[in-house]
Amino acid sequence: MKRLRLQLINVYHVITSTFSNQYLWIGLILTSIASCGIINPAEEIPAYLKVDSVTFSALEFQGTSSQKITDIWLDINGGIQGVYEIPVTFPVLDSGQIKAVISAGIMNNGIAATRVIYPFFFPDTLTLDLDEKEIYPLLPHFTYRPVTKFSFIEDFEAGNILSQISGDSNLVRINDPSQVFEGSYSGYIYLNKEHNLYEGRTSNIYTIPKGSPVYLEMNYKCDQPFEIGLFVTLPGIGSISLYKWVINTKENWNKIYLEMGSELIALQADQMQVQVRAEFDTTRLESHVYLDNLKLVNY
Repeated sequence: MKRLRLQLINVYHVITSTFSNQYLWIGLILTSIASCGIINPAEEIPAYLKVDSVTFSALEFQGTSSQKITDIWLDINGGIQGVYEIPVTFPVLDSGQIKAVISAGIMNNGIAATRVIYPFFFPDTLTLDLDEKEIYPLLPHFTYRPVTKFSFIEDFEAGNILSQISGDSNLVRINDPSQVFEGSYSGYIYLNKEHNLYEGRTSNIYTIPKGSPVYLEMNYKCDQPFEIGLFVTLPGIGSISLYKWVINTKENWNKIYLEMGSELIALQADQMQVQVRAEFDTTRLESHVYLDNLKLVNY
């Protein structure tokens, strides 16, 4: 009888240990499944925004509508989404209705590594209703901010605000349709060994509020480099001629945005003139510089 009791106890321990091991394995499996869900949560499925190009229009008395907007800076629902070089298609994890604020980006001073929001263009604001996996083509449109001031606009249609101050060449107006950027006239500088230097400066002095952003917008093409500069006169110091911006060769018409505000702040100047200098490249037989749509913009 005692032996039978021991056998029954042993059978009980075998059965209970078997069930315990089964429950242990089931628990481990369930824990693993749960932990996998934590480590690899379900991925959100994005919608996509597609921007192949943008548009810009200037109002009357704001000069040309030509632009070189290279990037878009995007905020969604008040948060920064990113900066994208156009054309671009990019994912957005927000779904449902969103508010997108798109700002126009440029290459500051024409330098690809220096990209900024252009401060004078008003952002485009869109309300979109996004579905997962869908692609939404957008065509952002920009205009100048209403507070933008144009210290000068020179399109060479009626004259030329740049007066020659040195050199034996000059900046003249041409109306050759094959060389004019838009309208009827553009500015033109011709250089060779006999006419190897042109330097011109705006006839007027322009007052700029201290701390205001200041840019010179310009369309140009050239087969040799030329320079853009500032000329300021400071009380107790005198005149300062500063050539900071070297404009490199471009076979076709190009647009550039030259940031001048930081130089005015450094000089502590609130008045300025813009100047242009082209010195003949003696490795050539002759050189040509074409200008159009110079705009000095500020607040």
